[in-house]
Amino acid sequence: MSGLPPPSSPVVAYFGSQLKRFRNEKDLTQDQLGAKIGYTGAMVGYVENARRIPSKKFIMACEEHLDAAGALMDLWPLINRESYPDWFRPFVELEGDAVSIREFEVQSVPGLFQTEDYARAVLGANWPPPDPDEVERQLSARLERQKIMDRPQPPLLWVVLEESVIRRPVGGRDVMVDQLRHLIKMAERPRVRLQVLPFSKGAHAAMDGGFTVLELSTREKVLYTERPGSGHVTADGDEVAKCDQRMSALIGLALSPEESADLIVTTIGVL
Repeated sequence: MSGLPPPSSPVVAYFGSQLKRFRNEKDLTQDQLGAKIGYTGAMVGYVENARRIPSKKFIMACEEHLDAAGALMDLWPLINRESYPDWFRPFVELEGDAVSIREFEVQSVPGLFQTEDYARAVLGANWPPPDPDEVERQLSARLERQKIMDRPQPPLLWVVLEESVIRRPVGGRDVMVDQLRHLIKMAERPRVRLQVLPFSKGAHAAMDGGFTVLELSTREKVLYTERPGSGHVTADGDEVAKCDQRMSALIGLALSPEESADLIVTTIGVL
């Protein structure tokens, strides 16, 4: 995800104008504010001129040092939406409206299940190496997405992971062990089903990659697929039905939720 806002983003521009107003009221230069909050004056200028999307950490620091009385932090939910690239934003909006999510993942733990340290390691592994502040901004946005799982009535979530997902030590042993323990804890939730598709099962119905099927509050179903640097949402009935059928086949081929939990526990012991 790029740190640049979309062209003519009114939310980012408004935040920049508010930041400049509060800074001027404190009679601070951009360099002086930057020194107080741990950023460069140039970064303050980029944000004020809507050339960078601020991270939650940046906003919280400005809020504290400018005595903004919540005016800046109140904009965070809107700013957070701007943190996603154009191609991912439609999926996030639909995910927030989903009553059911069925997901098959082959590379990494799904974003809704990621721990903070695991997510940071995934985001930091991009190439070319991202700016640390950019990683933190993306991380805040990813963690914000997870709040849908804490609603009084969260979506039904059925996830199948290829075994490679639980075997790959992302972030090192300690980070991965914490992540696997978190997976087990999430799998204990009444509206979550988690299964692992072991290597021993060989070829399967989704050898061409992962996907997510969302059932919305309108009962319409949509399909999301992703490739490096882009993603695609479609409501095409044939495509959705095909992946729904694939998911059913994967569920039948994978270990049961109880067997999957046992495999994750075993994996923790051998990492």
